Amino acid sequence: MDWFIVENGEAAGPFKESEIRRWLDSGKLTPETHATHEGVNEWKPLSELIPDKAVENLPPTFSVEEPSALSAMPAEKDVSESSDEAHDDQADLRRYQPAHEERIRSWAWTIVGAMYLLAFFWPTKLSDGMGVVNLQFAWAKEHLSWSAIPLMIWPAVAGLGAIALGWGLRGRWRAVLGAIFFVSPLILVFLVGGDGFVRMVEALGTLEGVDINDQESVNQATQKGKHFMSGILGVFAAMALGMVLIVGGALSIYLMLLLTPVAVRHLRPNSSGAYYFGLVGGIILFILQLVLLILSLLSFMGSVLFGLGQVLAIGLQMAAVIITLLNVPSHAPKKSTRRALWSVSLGFGGLAVYLLGLMVVPLIEGEVQAVVGMYVFKVFLGFAAAALILPLVVMDLWLGRAQVTPQND
Repeated sequence: MDWFIVENGEAAGPFKESEIRRWLDSGKLTPETHATHEGVNEWKPLSELIPDKAVENLPPTFSVEEPSALSAMPAEKDVSESSDEAHDDQADLRRYQPAHEERIRSWAWTIVGAMYLLAFFWPTKLSDGMGVVNLQFAWAKEHLSWSAIPLMIWPAVAGLGAIALGWGLRGRWRAVLGAIFFVSPLILVFLVGGDGFVRMVEALGTLEGVDINDQESVNQATQKGKHFMSGILGVFAAMALGMVLIVGGALSIYLMLLLTPVAVRHLRPNSSGAYYFGLVGGIILFILQLVLLILSLLSFMGSVLFGLGQVLAIGLQMAAVIITLLNVPSHAPKKSTRRALWSVSLGFGGLAVYLLGLMVVPLIEGEVQAVVGMYVFKVFLGFAAAALILPLVVMDLWLGRAQVTPQND
C-alpha cells in the first residue's frame, strides 16, 4: 500500500508503511505530519493513521535509505493544536493523494466518452421504425456521399478514444492527444465539403456536351444532374457543419471558463492562479449569462416547460459562477474544496438540466415534436461531449501528472 506525506507544501511519495514507521521512530517525522494512503481520501495527521506511533519521538538516527527530500522537512504544528485545526491549515495544497486524483481525472474523461457513445447509439425514428441513424451507411452512401460516413461514426470513435485516453495516458501527453481529438472534426468537415465540390465540378463538366436530341445523352445528363445536386448538398452541409463548429468552439470556451478553474481549485484548494483565472472568466460569464437569461424568457412563448428548463439551467450556472467568485484563496483548504465542488456540480448540473429539457419536453408534447426532439437531443448530447473535451485538456495541461508534477498555481 502506497503512502504519501506532506513535504514543503507538496505530496511526497509513494513510500511504504514500514518506511513511515521507521522515520517516526527516528524523529524525521512527527505524529502531526500529515499523510494519506490508499483508502483514505483526505490528509490526516500520522497520529490518526498510525495510532500506536502517536507517542513522543525517539532521538533521531539517520539511515542511508532515507530520501534526500526528507532532509528539508518543514517544522510541523504544535502538538497542542487540535487535529481539525491542523487539518484545515495544513501546508499541503492537494485535496487528494496523487493516485486518487489520477483516478478522478480519468473518470472525468470516461464520463465524456460515455456521453459521446450515448449520442452515437441514441435511437431515433427512421422510415422503418426506431433505429440508430449513425449506422445507416447504405442510405448515406446512396443519398449523400461516402464522405458522410466518417462523420457518422465519429462520435463512437471519439467516445472510445476519450475513454482510452482517460485510462491509458496521464497529464500533458493526454492533453496533447485530447487537443487533437478536439480539432479532428474540422478534418471531417473539409472532407464532406471537398467531396461535394468535386462532385459539382465533375457534373458540370459532363453537362457541357449534352445533346438534347439524343435520349441517351439526356439520360446521362439527368443522372449527372442528380450528382450535381448531391454535390451542392454536400457543400451546403459542410458550410452548416462549419457554423456548428464555430458555435461549438464558443460553447467549449464557455464550459472551460465555467468548469476548469473550479475543478483545479477542488484538486488544489489554495491555487491562487486558479482563483484569478476563475475570477476573470466568472465576470465575463456572469455578464453573458444575464444576456442569456433575458433571451431565455422568449422561449416561454413556445413552451412553458422548456422556458422553465432554460431559466433553471442558466440559474444553476449563474450560482456556480457566484460561488466561484466568493471562494477566495484565503479560505481554509476544506472550505475551498467544498465550495469548488459545489461550483463544478452546479455548472455541470445546469448543462444536464438543459439536455433533459431538450429530451423530456418534446416527449411530453408528443407527435412530430417527439420525433424531432429525439434528433435534437442526440445532436446536442454529442455537441456537449465535444465541448467538454477542451476543459479536460486545459486541466491536464495545467496539472500534469499528479504523481510527478507538484504544482499549485
